[in-house]
Amino acid sequence: MNLRYAPSALRSRSAFLLLGLSLLALGRGACAAPAAPSSAVVASAAAAAQTDGGNSAMFRNRVPPEQIEQQADQQYALLIAAAAREKRLLGDKNKTVLRVRAIATKLIPYALKWNDRSRDWHWEINVIEARPIEALCLPGGKLVITTGMLERLHLSDNELAMLLGHEIAHGLREHARDHAQTDTPRSARSIARLFGLARIAGLNDTPPSDTAWLALAYTHDDEIEADVIGSEVAARAGYDPRAAISLWYKLDGVNRLARQPYVQTHPFDGRRIVDMQKHMRDMLALYARAVSKPISRLPAYQGVGYAASARRVEQLDNAD
Repeated sequence: MNLRYAPSALRSRSAFLLLGLSLLALGRGACAAPAAPSSAVVASAAAAAQTDGGNSAMFRNRVPPEQIEQQADQQYALLIAAAAREKRLLGDKNKTVLRVRAIATKLIPYALKWNDRSRDWHWEINVIEARPIEALCLPGGKLVITTGMLERLHLSDNELAMLLGHEIAHGLREHARDHAQTDTPRSARSIARLFGLARIAGLNDTPPSDTAWLALAYTHDDEIEADVIGSEVAARAGYDPRAAISLWYKLDGVNRLARQPYVQTHPFDGRRIVDMQKHMRDMLALYARAVSKPISRLPAYQGVGYAASARRVEQLDNAD
Protein backbone atom coordinates (compact mmCIF):
# COMPACT_ATOMS: atom_id res chain seq x y z
CA MET A 1 0.00 0.00 0.00
CA ASN A 2 1.52 3.29 -1.09
CA LEU A 3 0.38 6.48 0.58
CA ARG A 4 1.00 10.05 -0.57
CA TYR A 5 0.07 13.14 1.40
CA ALA A 6 -1.27 16.47 0.18
CA PRO A 7 -2.44 19.43 2.27
CA SER A 8 -6.10 18.88 1.40
CA ALA A 9 -6.44 15.16 1.85
CA LEU A 10 -4.84 11.81 2.55
CA ARG A 11 -4.79 9.57 -0.49
CA SER A 12 -3.95 5.90 -0.52
CA ARG A 13 -3.48 3.21 -3.10
CA SER A 14 -2.05 -0.28 -2.99
CA ALA A 15 0.60 -2.00 -5.05
CA PHE A 16 2.51 -5.27 -4.71
CA LEU A 17 6.26 -5.35 -5.15
CA LEU A 18 7.77 -8.07 -7.37
CA LEU A 19 11.37 -9.18 -7.07
CA GLY A 20 13.54 -7.26 -9.50
CA LEU A 21 11.17 -4.26 -9.82
CA SER A 22 11.74 -0.86 -8.28
CA LEU A 23 9.36 0.60 -5.71
CA LEU A 24 6.72 2.87 -7.15
CA ALA A 25 8.08 6.44 -7.14
CA LEU A 26 5.70 9.14 -6.02
CA GLY A 27 6.04 12.89 -6.20
CA ARG A 28 6.98 14.94 -3.20
CA GLY A 29 4.02 15.32 -0.87
CA ALA A 30 3.33 17.66 1.97
CA CYS A 31 1.11 17.49 4.99
CA ALA A 32 0.45 20.19 7.51
CA ALA A 33 1.65 19.03 10.91
CA PRO A 34 -0.96 18.57 13.63
CA ALA A 35 -0.97 21.07 16.47
CA ALA A 36 1.83 20.69 18.98
CA PRO A 37 1.04 18.34 21.91
CA SER A 38 -0.35 20.01 25.01
CA SER A 39 1.33 17.35 27.14
CA ALA A 40 4.48 18.56 28.89
CA VAL A 41 5.83 15.03 28.66
CA VAL A 42 5.36 14.83 24.91
CA ALA A 43 6.70 18.36 24.43
CA SER A 44 9.78 17.40 26.41
CA ALA A 45 10.27 14.28 24.30
CA ALA A 46 10.02 16.37 21.16
CA ALA A 47 12.58 18.86 22.41
CA ALA A 48 15.00 16.10 23.34
CA ALA A 49 14.52 14.23 20.07
CA GLN A 50 14.61 16.79 17.28
CA THR A 51 15.49 15.40 13.85
CA ASP A 52 19.23 15.84 13.44
CA GLY A 53 19.34 15.28 9.68
CA GLY A 54 22.75 13.63 10.11
CA ASN A 55 24.46 17.00 10.77
CA SER A 56 24.87 16.94 14.53
CA ALA A 57 28.42 16.23 15.73
CA MET A 58 27.23 13.52 18.10
CA PHE A 59 25.61 11.68 15.17
CA ARG A 60 28.34 12.26 12.56
CA ASN A 61 29.18 8.53 12.50
CA ARG A 62 25.65 7.36 11.87
CA VAL A 63 24.81 5.66 8.60
CA PRO A 64 23.21 8.25 6.27
CA PRO A 65 19.40 7.93 6.39
CA GLU A 66 19.24 7.68 2.60
CA GLN A 67 21.43 4.58 2.70
CA ILE A 68 19.42 2.80 5.37
CA GLU A 69 16.14 3.68 3.64
CA GLN A 70 17.43 2.39 0.29
CA GLN A 71 18.61 -0.88 1.80
CA ALA A 72 15.38 -1.25 3.76
CA ASP A 73 13.38 -0.78 0.54
CA GLN A 74 15.42 -3.49 -1.17
CA GLN A 75 14.93 -5.98 1.63
CA TYR A 76 11.25 -5.13 1.94
CA ALA A 77 10.85 -5.89 -1.77
CA LEU A 78 12.54 -9.26 -1.26
CA LEU A 79 10.30 -10.03 1.71
CA ILE A 80 7.10 -9.15 -0.14
CA ALA A 81 8.17 -11.10 -3.21
CA ALA A 82 9.03 -14.16 -1.11
CA ALA A 83 5.73 -13.99 0.76
CA ALA A 84 3.83 -13.65 -2.53
CA ARG A 85 5.62 -16.67 -4.05
CA GLU A 86 4.75 -18.75 -1.01
CA LYS A 87 1.16 -17.46 -1.07
CA ARG A 88 1.57 -15.98 2.39
CA LEU A 89 1.03 -12.35 1.40
CA LEU A 90 -2.56 -11.43 2.21
CA GLY A 91 -4.35 -9.69 -0.65
CA ASP A 92 -5.67 -6.16 -0.86
CA LYS A 93 -9.28 -7.25 -0.27
CA ASN A 94 -8.54 -9.46 2.71
CA LYS A 95 -10.46 -8.26 5.79
CA THR A 96 -7.36 -8.35 7.99
CA VAL A 97 -5.38 -6.28 5.50
CA LEU A 98 -8.20 -3.75 5.19
CA ARG A 99 -8.38 -3.47 8.97
CA VAL A 100 -4.64 -2.94 9.47
CA ARG A 101 -4.40 -0.45 6.61
CA ALA A 102 -7.42 1.52 7.82
CA ILE A 103 -5.86 1.98 11.26
CA ALA A 104 -2.38 2.78 9.92
CA THR A 105 -3.85 5.31 7.47
CA LYS A 106 -5.43 7.16 10.40
CA LEU A 107 -2.16 7.23 12.34
CA ILE A 108 0.32 8.32 9.69
CA PRO A 109 -0.75 11.98 9.25
CA TYR A 110 -0.19 12.57 12.98
CA ALA A 111 3.24 10.93 12.83
CA LEU A 112 4.92 12.99 10.12
CA LYS A 113 5.93 15.84 12.39
CA TRP A 114 8.38 13.55 14.19
CA ASN A 115 10.65 13.17 11.17
CA ASP A 116 10.79 15.63 8.28
CA ARG A 117 12.00 12.94 5.89
CA SER A 118 8.84 10.93 6.48
CA ARG A 119 6.83 13.40 4.37
CA ASP A 120 8.57 11.89 1.33
CA TRP A 121 8.33 8.28 2.43
CA HIS A 122 6.35 5.91 0.21
CA TRP A 123 4.26 4.28 2.92
CA GLU A 124 3.19 0.69 2.45
CA ILE A 125 1.32 -1.62 4.80
CA ASN A 126 1.20 -5.38 4.34
CA VAL A 127 0.18 -8.44 6.34
CA ILE A 128 2.01 -11.76 6.02
CA GLU A 129 0.56 -15.09 7.07
CA ALA A 130 3.12 -16.38 9.57
CA ARG A 131 3.00 -17.75 13.10
CA PRO A 132 5.84 -15.65 14.57
CA ILE A 133 4.67 -12.66 16.59
CA GLU A 134 6.19 -9.84 14.59
CA ALA A 135 5.52 -6.26 13.57
CA LEU A 136 7.94 -3.68 12.24
CA CYS A 137 8.20 -0.34 10.51
CA LEU A 138 11.22 0.04 8.25
CA PRO A 139 12.83 3.41 7.54
CA GLY A 140 11.06 4.71 4.48
CA GLY A 141 7.60 3.85 5.78
CA LYS A 142 7.26 0.10 5.19
CA LEU A 143 4.96 -1.51 7.76
CA VAL A 144 4.70 -5.29 8.07
CA ILE A 145 2.72 -7.32 10.59
CA THR A 146 2.17 -11.06 10.84
CA THR A 147 -1.11 -12.86 11.31
CA GLY A 148 0.53 -14.46 14.36
CA MET A 149 0.69 -11.07 16.07
CA LEU A 150 -2.95 -10.35 15.32
CA GLU A 151 -4.49 -13.76 15.93
CA ARG A 152 -2.45 -15.16 18.83
CA LEU A 153 -2.86 -11.97 20.84
CA HIS A 154 -6.47 -11.27 19.74
CA LEU A 155 -5.68 -7.57 19.38
CA SER A 156 -8.50 -5.06 19.59
CA ASP A 157 -8.43 -2.07 17.23
CA ASN A 158 -7.14 0.11 20.07
CA GLU A 159 -4.35 -2.34 20.90
CA LEU A 160 -3.45 -2.69 17.23
CA ALA A 161 -3.28 1.10 16.91
CA MET A 162 -0.92 1.29 19.89
CA LEU A 163 1.28 -1.43 18.36
CA LEU A 164 1.41 0.24 14.94
CA GLY A 165 2.04 3.62 16.56
CA HIS A 166 4.91 2.14 18.57
CA GLU A 167 6.53 0.62 15.47
CA ILE A 168 6.00 3.78 13.41
CA ALA A 169 7.70 5.73 16.21
CA HIS A 170 10.75 3.45 16.06
CA GLY A 171 10.97 4.10 12.33
CA LEU A 172 10.48 7.84 12.64
CA ARG A 173 13.01 8.29 15.44
CA GLU A 174 15.59 6.17 13.58
CA HIS A 175 16.32 3.98 16.60
CA ALA A 176 17.76 1.19 14.46
CA ARG A 177 19.96 3.72 12.67
CA ASP A 178 21.45 4.59 16.05
CA HIS A 179 22.75 1.01 16.20
CA ALA A 180 24.27 1.10 12.70
CA GLN A 181 27.53 3.03 12.68
CA THR A 182 29.44 3.88 9.52
CA ASP A 183 32.56 2.02 10.61
CA THR A 184 30.85 -1.40 10.74
CA PRO A 185 30.33 -3.67 7.72
CA ARG A 186 27.01 -3.36 5.93
CA SER A 187 25.30 -5.17 3.09
CA ALA A 188 21.80 -4.91 1.72
CA ARG A 189 21.06 -8.30 3.23
CA SER A 190 22.06 -7.03 6.68
CA ILE A 191 18.81 -5.11 6.92
CA ALA A 192 16.86 -8.36 6.90
CA ARG A 193 18.19 -9.40 10.28
CA LEU A 194 18.61 -5.90 11.69
CA PHE A 195 14.89 -5.22 11.51
CA GLY A 196 13.54 -8.73 12.07
CA LEU A 197 12.69 -9.46 8.42
CA ALA A 198 14.72 -12.65 8.63
CA ARG A 199 12.44 -14.07 11.29
CA ILE A 200 9.42 -13.48 9.07
CA ALA A 201 10.74 -14.66 5.73
CA GLY A 202 13.65 -16.93 6.61
CA LEU A 203 16.24 -14.57 5.08
CA ASN A 204 19.03 -15.90 7.25
CA ASP A 205 21.90 -16.04 4.76
CA THR A 206 23.64 -12.89 5.98
CA PRO A 207 27.45 -13.30 5.82
CA PRO A 208 29.01 -13.97 9.23
CA SER A 209 31.19 -10.85 8.84
CA ASP A 210 28.09 -8.70 9.16
CA THR A 211 26.82 -10.16 12.42
CA ALA A 212 28.33 -7.41 14.62
CA TRP A 213 25.84 -5.00 13.07
CA LEU A 214 22.79 -7.19 13.38
CA ALA A 215 22.00 -7.78 17.02
CA LEU A 216 19.37 -5.10 17.34
CA ALA A 217 17.72 -4.82 20.73
CA TYR A 218 16.06 -1.52 21.51
CA THR A 219 17.16 0.13 24.72
CA HIS A 220 14.84 1.09 27.55
CA ASP A 221 15.07 4.71 26.41
CA ASP A 222 14.23 3.69 22.82
CA GLU A 223 11.18 1.83 24.06
CA ILE A 224 9.94 4.63 26.29
CA GLU A 225 10.29 7.15 23.47
CA ALA A 226 8.43 4.82 21.10
CA ASP A 227 5.72 4.29 23.72
CA VAL A 228 5.25 8.02 24.28
CA ILE A 229 5.30 9.02 20.61
CA GLY A 230 3.30 6.00 19.47
CA SER A 231 0.61 6.56 22.10
CA GLU A 232 0.46 10.28 21.31
CA VAL A 233 0.04 9.57 17.58
CA ALA A 234 -2.65 6.93 18.16
CA ALA A 235 -4.51 9.02 20.75
CA ARG A 236 -4.68 11.98 18.36
CA ALA A 237 -6.09 9.60 15.74
CA GLY A 238 -8.91 8.62 18.12
CA TYR A 239 -7.60 5.41 19.70
CA ASP A 240 -7.67 4.74 23.43
CA PRO A 241 -4.12 5.04 24.85
CA ARG A 242 -5.01 2.77 27.76
CA ALA A 243 -4.80 -0.07 25.24
CA ALA A 244 -1.00 0.29 25.29
CA ILE A 245 -1.02 -1.24 28.76
CA SER A 246 -3.12 -4.26 27.79
CA LEU A 247 -1.08 -4.71 24.60
CA TRP A 248 2.18 -5.11 26.50
CA TYR A 249 0.63 -7.33 29.15
CA LYS A 250 -0.56 -9.61 26.34
CA LEU A 251 2.89 -9.60 24.75
CA ASP A 252 4.50 -10.35 28.10
CA GLY A 253 2.04 -13.18 28.74
CA VAL A 254 2.79 -14.89 25.43
CA ASN A 255 6.52 -14.39 26.00
CA ARG A 256 6.29 -16.11 29.39
CA LEU A 257 4.78 -19.18 27.74
CA ALA A 258 7.46 -19.27 25.04
CA ARG A 259 10.16 -16.66 24.49
CA GLN A 260 9.20 -14.43 21.60
CA PRO A 261 11.88 -12.67 19.49
CA TYR A 262 9.69 -9.58 19.26
CA VAL A 263 9.62 -9.18 23.04
CA GLN A 264 13.35 -9.93 23.29
CA THR A 265 14.15 -7.02 20.97
CA HIS A 266 11.55 -4.78 22.68
CA PRO A 267 12.52 -5.25 26.35
CA PHE A 268 9.62 -5.28 28.80
CA ASP A 269 9.69 -4.79 32.56
CA GLY A 270 7.64 -3.24 35.32
CA ARG A 271 9.23 0.18 34.86
CA ARG A 272 7.72 0.37 31.41
CA ILE A 273 4.15 0.01 32.64
CA VAL A 274 4.78 2.57 35.37
CA ASP A 275 6.15 5.04 32.82
CA MET A 276 3.17 4.53 30.51
CA GLN A 277 0.71 4.98 33.36
CA LYS A 278 2.40 8.18 34.51
CA HIS A 279 1.92 9.62 31.00
CA MET A 280 -1.61 8.33 30.71
CA ARG A 281 -3.56 11.41 31.76
CA ASP A 282 -1.81 13.50 29.11
CA MET A 283 -2.58 10.85 26.49
CA LEU A 284 -6.18 10.56 27.64
CA ALA A 285 -6.58 14.31 27.19
CA LEU A 286 -5.52 13.97 23.56
CA TYR A 287 -7.81 10.97 23.05
CA ALA A 288 -10.77 12.74 24.68
CA ARG A 289 -10.26 15.71 22.40
CA ALA A 290 -10.09 13.43 19.35
CA VAL A 291 -13.42 11.76 20.24
CA SER A 292 -15.01 15.05 21.40
CA LYS A 293 -15.63 13.99 25.00
CA PRO A 294 -14.42 15.26 28.35
CA ILE A 295 -12.05 12.87 30.12
CA SER A 296 -14.69 12.33 32.81
CA ARG A 297 -17.07 10.93 30.19
CA LEU A 298 -14.70 8.36 28.78
CA PRO A 299 -15.85 4.81 29.54
CA ALA A 300 -13.86 2.67 31.94
CA TYR A 301 -11.23 0.60 30.18
CA GLN A 302 -11.54 -3.16 30.64
CA GLY A 303 -8.32 -4.31 28.94
CA VAL A 304 -5.90 -6.82 30.43
CA GLY A 305 -3.98 -5.51 33.43
CA TYR A 306 -4.99 -1.86 33.09
CA ALA A 307 -6.88 -1.38 36.36
CA ALA A 308 -4.22 -3.12 38.45
CA SER A 309 -1.39 -1.12 36.88
CA ALA A 310 -3.28 2.14 37.43
CA ARG A 311 -3.74 1.29 41.12
CA ARG A 312 -0.04 0.48 41.40
CA VAL A 313 0.96 3.90 40.08
CA GLU A 314 -1.54 5.57 42.41
CA GLN A 315 0.02 3.72 45.35
CA LEU A 316 3.50 4.77 44.27
CA ASP A 317 2.38 8.39 43.97
CA ASN A 318 0.80 8.30 47.43
CA ALA A 319 3.99 6.82 48.87
CA ASP A 320 6.12 9.69 47.54
